[in-house]
Amino acid sequence: MRVLKSLLVACIGVTALLYAMQNLGNVSEIREAQRAASGTLPIFNWIAFGVVVLFQFLIAAVGLQGGWKLFAARHGTPEQFKEAKTLAVWTGALSLLVWFVLFFMTGGGLFQWGSESGEVAMAKAFALGSTSALTILFVWGTTD
Repeated sequence: MRVLKSLLVACIGVTALLYAMQNLGNVSEIREAQRAASGTLPIFNWIAFGVVVLFQFLIAAVGLQGGWKLFAARHGTPEQFKEAKTLAVWTGALSLLVWFVLFFMTGGGLFQWGSESGEVAMAKAFALGSTSALTILFVWGTTD
């Protein structure tokens, strides 16, 4: 069960890494959408984009490190394994923060991300946040 938990947390990290890399790969598409939009403040959109990608890389790093710590503590005592879960919990918390604060409040409320790519980004952020939350509930809430 401990190996499964470490793999699940690492999967959150890999997913966040893939999302960040995909976002960086879509910069030209974002530029085109920015040109088509009228009345927007491009610098604020780019700052928000940069913060989101930065947080996605942060989630990836914390998730991969959290998965590794869980894997390394798999043969330890229950207390050692529980201590290793702390970073995994941060992975889930950061994922929820990115979805709620950066996408839902900032992207949806401030920038009105109503475009097709914005809707896809919101859906992906929700998927990452919700699966991370469920994973962390499983990792933290079940006995080892």
